[in-house]
Amino acid sequence: MTLGNKIQELRMSRGMSQEQFGEMFDTTRQTVSKWELDQAIPDIRKIVAISRVFCVPTDDLLLNVSTFENDGVPFSCGIYRSGSFEIVETEKLALEYYSKGKHAMGAKAYYGNGDSKELIAICEQDFEKNTVLYAFGYDDEDGTMKKAGNSGDFMALLGTKQDRSKLEKAECLESFLVNHGEYPLHTVKETGIRKCLEEWRLGSTVFAMKDCFLISLFTKKAEYIFMIKPKNTNIYCGCSYNIPFDLGIRSYGQYFRLRNFDGSTEGWNNSFFNFDYSMPSEIEGIDCTKFAGETQNACGLHTWFVKRYKDDEIVLAGCGDDEYIYRKNEGKFERYSCR
Repeated sequence: MTLGNKIQELRMSRGMSQEQFGEMFDTTRQTVSKWELDQAIPDIRKIVAISRVFCVPTDDLLLNVSTFENDGVPFSCGIYRSGSFEIVETEKLALEYYSKGKHAMGAKAYYGNGDSKELIAICEQDFEKNTVLYAFGYDDEDGTMKKAGNSGDFMALLGTKQDRSKLEKAECLESFLVNHGEYPLHTVKETGIRKCLEEWRLGSTVFAMKDCFLISLFTKKAEYIFMIKPKNTNIYCGCSYNIPFDLGIRSYGQYFRLRNFDGSTEGWNNSFFNFDYSMPSEIEGIDCTKFAGETQNACGLHTWFVKRYKDDEIVLAGCGDDEYIYRKNEGKFERYSCR
């Protein structure tokens, strides 16, 4: 764990924003953000002050932290939000969901390594012009990089560098590390359904081909989807809070959805964003009995109950006849740990 991780844990454990934390120690929110991202290290006077205010020995802050190791600093993964955008970033991926005033919204996907990532997909919806434009890159059958989309301007943007200055302007909502095998996954018999759903879901998958571009990225608190299927004009980019409980997964709301399905006017095809939305704090004391007694309308209730399970597989009942399947040994592009 880095010093930035420890500072962030202290701040979030007290329910403080970066601005409130900064005021307490006579510094700015931007500086606190840099501390937590391990882009800067507090001077010794600030470390001593943090130690005294939060009753944490300085040894607990400074010993056994990877910030000062010669073999490099672990990349700080996290969810960052301002009033007009939200970014979730890992070692290899960065997904940005944003609004342009009230008339347009969009999503971008970046791929690379650490703080050097390039744009690999973008889509935007303009409510006034009633248009949805997109572009994405993929590897062709011969191994060459190709571009697809309905906007020449967007295709020209592919390959541009991520603007990391946005992270300094945003609040960090959640932090996590990539699990490189340090934390083994458990079975249902060992820890139960809820814990296994939490562990098995963490991670991301990437699928990029001519007929489908798809990224799914699940952290402990949030789920992110970025999908473009040009063959039938199926575009879906979304952010939501979906939290496991003892009987399945309960949704706490989707706050960003960019959706376009072949011109459909169905309700599920609408688009919206609300970057002021926050997840309710009451997530641990879920009334499982109450949920189990509700009618089985998964789409309306946004609750997906366990349909069947084995020691290394859990199947939830989705909308209609859909099934949501989670497996212990399912291969993922990146696996995450919130420990």
